[in-house]
Amino acid sequence: MKKFLLFFLIPNIFLNAEALTVDLICDGEVTLFCDDGTECAKESAIEKIKISGGTLIHKLHGNHFLDIDDNSVKFKELMDDGSVGFSLFIDRKNGQINIVSRWQKHFEYEGHCIVEPLPERLRIE
Repeated sequence: MKKFLLFFLIPNIFLNAEALTVDLICDGEVTLFCDDGTECAKESAIEKIKISGGTLIHKLHGNHFLDIDDNSVKFKELMDDGSVGFSLFIDRKNGQINIVSRWQKHFEYEGHCIVEPLPERLRIE
């Protein structure tokens, strides 16, 4: 009976892993487009992005399941006509980010991301 109980419990130890959560701070430039598709404004912007267990969690962009591999994190949602409605691309090697949104207000964001340091690593004196 003890062997059966051990055999039953040991695989569960490996299955109870927590999902990895990463908070990114991205510094870059956002390009806003007018209704006619011409460039209206370009300004610097900081994005805070949270990725938890393969899911993008963002106040403005919503929650999306991401395609994650060794080199990149990406997501693409197409409009009815087949054009890109929203896309996100992060290069995992160098931190480059590119966000394109054409849903309500058309904008493009390009920048560089770093992992947000944990509070205990920050030196506040």
